[in-house]
Amino acid sequence: MSPDVAITDAGGHPPMHRVLLTHRYAVSAGSQVGDNYLGVLFRVVVTEDGDDDKPGLRLILKGMPLSAKRREQMQVGSFFDNEFHAYRTVLPALARFLADKAVDDVKEPGLFPNTARCHEASSGGEEGQDTLVLEDMRPLGFTMHDRRVGLDEHHVRAVFKSLSFLHAASMAMEAQRPKDFAKIRDLFTETLFDSNNPIMAHVEEILKRTYVYIADRHPEGSEMYAKVKAFIDGYGCTMERLVSRTATGNAISHGDCWTNNLLFKYKKPGVVEDVCLLDFQLSRHSTPVLDLVYLVYTCTVREWRRQHLKAMFKEYHDMLSENIRRLGSDPDELYSWETFQAHLRERGVFGLGMALMTIPVFLAEAEEIPDLDESFESGKSPSEVFDVESKSSPERNKRICDVIEEMVEQGWL
Repeated sequence: MSPDVAITDAGGHPPMHRVLLTHRYAVSAGSQVGDNYLGVLFRVVVTEDGDDDKPGLRLILKGMPLSAKRREQMQVGSFFDNEFHAYRTVLPALARFLADKAVDDVKEPGLFPNTARCHEASSGGEEGQDTLVLEDMRPLGFTMHDRRVGLDEHHVRAVFKSLSFLHAASMAMEAQRPKDFAKIRDLFTETLFDSNNPIMAHVEEILKRTYVYIADRHPEGSEMYAKVKAFIDGYGCTMERLVSRTATGNAISHGDCWTNNLLFKYKKPGVVEDVCLLDFQLSRHSTPVLDLVYLVYTCTVREWRRQHLKAMFKEYHDMLSENIRRLGSDPDELYSWETFQAHLRERGVFGLGMALMTIPVFLAEAEEIPDLDESFESGKSPSEVFDVESKSSPERNKRICDVIEEMVEQGWL
């Protein structure tokens, strides 16, 4: 698709490039260091010339990193392709399916619940110029949770609720309109856990630092160390298998479900009213369990999981089942409780795979994360760039050891 092809949203808004050519706009940074690794964000306020009193159009512009070396080594193009398809085709198709079912969750035509309106998307033009223009959700009351602080049950429940609707819509559409669904399902490719992806060699190198993180509780020679080593030695093949489609019970998943890809709106402090899902660069068609275990094993703490996780998994499945039923399908046929539990047993260790890779970066302070463009342009490899030594290392080591021990307790590792 040419980068100058505009996408007019379902609300009839004019193509974004025309707005920017005939209006004034102010641009500022759209995120802080450590908040986004595969793109750059800008906050844009568009106002009409000579009419400063009229509220401006508030946008988030997401573009590719400026560094060509960063784009190449991080395989950024494939991630942007996935997100382009999500906003351009997949989410609108699911929204139309919901509209046909006359469910009241659809607040605007063509806008899937719990997502930001996409004004424009471009992909496939000049290298490095892929762009998304999204509604800025901050003026609507949405904020980002501190990525270093574990989510509580109110936040997890709200995220599970929004995920259950995404998963249910895709399951019901696949069951009722299989040909239409296949067209959107096959737009996604596996952007990370692919044996042909050169970045996996760097990821596996990064994971070797885990042995240092667990040394105090599980030193070399211990049974737990041996289990972790076996998992890391086969990491690429294992994760590729875990993200593959299952025989039954697959759904369009978010794919990168952690704190910084979620915005929360609050009724009052600590009470979540709404959630906005961001960043569909890792979206895939597989078991919905992957979204859940990614979130809870990277963004919550062990003490919370011990108290709430079993009940929260049951709540998720209840919400999913109710949504599938509302959309005209039988939840026991599409995704029974028994199938869900089987997927947890078979694929739950995906949560460990994501925890080992992401927790060290998620917990780092902003000033501890290097300038990524500068680092890649200086010739550093991804494994060197993300070698973050943090003053949060005691908490990092604890969280990683906790996840490992829970995986063994569950029988998943």
